[in-house]
Amino acid sequence: MDLLLLFPPLTEATLFPYLSLPCLAGHVRRFGYSAHQVDLSIELLHRLLDGPALAQEARALDEARDLPAWYRAAVADAALQHLGEVRDFVLTKKPAPRLGPVRAVRLARQAAQLALRESPLSRVWDDYDSLDQEVLRLSRSQVGSLDFATRNLHGLLTEALDESAPRAIGISVAFFSQLAPALLIAQWVRLRHPGIPLCLGGQQVMLWHEELAALTSVRTAVDALCVTAGEEPLERWLAHLAGKAPSSDVPGMRWLSPEGVKGPGRLPALRFKDVGAPDYDGLKVRSYLNDTVVLSMVSCVGCYWGRCVFCSYGNRSLGRGAYQQASPAQLADHVCRIVESTGIDFVTVVDENTNLRLLARAMRLVRESGLRVRFNTRNRMEPILLDPAFCKELAELGCEGMAVGYEGVTQRLLDKLDKGVRAADFQTVLDNLAAADIRVNLSVMGGLLDETDEEAEDSLRFLERNRDKFAIDAFELMVAEPGTLLVADPQRFGVVLDTSDAFADNRELNYLGGRVGRRHTVVGGPGRPDALKRLKYGMRRISATAAGPGAAAARPPARPSALHPHPWIRCAPARLAPQGPDGGTFLLADPVREQVYSLPTSHVTRGAAPDGPLTATSARGRSLLGKLAAADAGVVCDAPLPSVRPSR
Repeated sequence: MDLLLLFPPLTEATLFPYLSLPCLAGHVRRFGYSAHQVDLSIELLHRLLDGPALAQEARALDEARDLPAWYRAAVADAALQHLGEVRDFVLTKKPAPRLGPVRAVRLARQAAQLALRESPLSRVWDDYDSLDQEVLRLSRSQVGSLDFATRNLHGLLTEALDESAPRAIGISVAFFSQLAPALLIAQWVRLRHPGIPLCLGGQQVMLWHEELAALTSVRTAVDALCVTAGEEPLERWLAHLAGKAPSSDVPGMRWLSPEGVKGPGRLPALRFKDVGAPDYDGLKVRSYLNDTVVLSMVSCVGCYWGRCVFCSYGNRSLGRGAYQQASPAQLADHVCRIVESTGIDFVTVVDENTNLRLLARAMRLVRESGLRVRFNTRNRMEPILLDPAFCKELAELGCEGMAVGYEGVTQRLLDKLDKGVRAADFQTVLDNLAAADIRVNLSVMGGLLDETDEEAEDSLRFLERNRDKFAIDAFELMVAEPGTLLVADPQRFGVVLDTSDAFADNRELNYLGGRVGRRHTVVGGPGRPDALKRLKYGMRRISATAAGPGAAAARPPARPSALHPHPWIRCAPARLAPQGPDGGTFLLADPVREQVYSLPTSHVTRGAAPDGPLTATSARGRSLLGKLAAADAGVVCDAPLPSVRPSR
């Protein structure tokens, strides 16, 4: 095999294959090279759905001394009970008759996280020095001494190396949380196959290549850092390794050696119009943590706006010729090739900011070809969405959802961030998308420069008024990422950058810390603790309102007299239940929805059997059971149901 492409753990990119590997594999294959691509992130999650490991964790169900330990055991116990169904659905999309697709995916995700809880693979790093030292320590450790997750990663890497016997290896690092595992993989490769050339690339390498080139774990295991888009550099690198091109003809690579770092001989010349469709061959496209099967694609390189001061990806597009987009015909051809080669007719367009007019023209061509394709987009609240007819046309062409960034409704701040949108348009845009039945998923950003309490409150109230028109993808504080206008000219935005090497991240809010950058303060603005407190307050407010699109219309809530908990619900030992204002309580845990409910024994009683029903003894009890039913914690019943399946 000419090239082994690896996508390391850990990331939240588990809904569908991340696009870097299919794009790179497709490009080098079109030039006649063989490529084997392995998504180690999703493969590792599959391995962590392990019966013996879950059984060991579940042993603490009866003996746990505190609620967190008991809850982890409850997750393991529920996952173990449904493990066959969970694995069948996740790995093959075989129907999940008891759990259903959404619950099966959620339970799989929670079960996998148990094995990662104390693994160094999931550590959030404070600085590069600690990351570097831990990678070196782990690489020198005996495999048998490593934790369960890290041992499994080593096993997956060994299998990939043995299966492909590659002439070269490329590792794509899209998220900062992948960086330490990627360097550990590089060290393991160097120990096992010291002569195989190895390259690191991806978004994080583009952002941090100066710092990475100084790390011992990089200098001792990595031959090159790709600091541009990787298609042409990888193809030319393979040509160089085959003796068909000089190293000076390999663009975008920083070469590492004991003598130092040598810059790339030239910049890539490949244009996006000459890039083919992504090639998913070899990836387990139907085995991702999603209740449906989705693939991704892009319509451009960069962002046609590119000026949001906090966006490293977009800011790279400001140079002349940096932004490139497909023609409608090229984009339509890519969509058709993906559908025809995989049989999957649902695509997510993962541009940083999709040109919706371009996409609509392409999808018209797809429809004219006879294909009906569903799709999602990522974009701003664009002025074109003020046109209800355009929103309706997008929906008719197959658009089901949009991922949108939300930085509030204060025009002063939107202008300071150079977001390029008008807050006055937001209401109409949301109304039009709701009328077209296009789902909106918001990523809400806080810590916006010198935002005042009053401005934050206005932005929060806008969300509360429109809570039935969107779902939430994430909450995050703004991070000063390298490569952004914010870091290049902090004084312009009233920002003072920390001079230390310590990282800034969103560890309190996002999986594995989310975005990583430099610590900063804002002149005249709130400090990070206050900004975090403000954002968490907003999170609670939004969570307390309606549950997003599809929430039940205004109607009286159910007030059942009895409710039979689902088989995955667990009841905590009495010793862990706190005293409530009305006396004793008991606790129910729902591992699927990651919730623990406290019920007063003076209003709700439990059946004697472990899987017995909950019975209301008062009007308040019926109200509480109604809330549990609305939260999908059980099935309403008029009388106690017979025991069907043991459940602790």
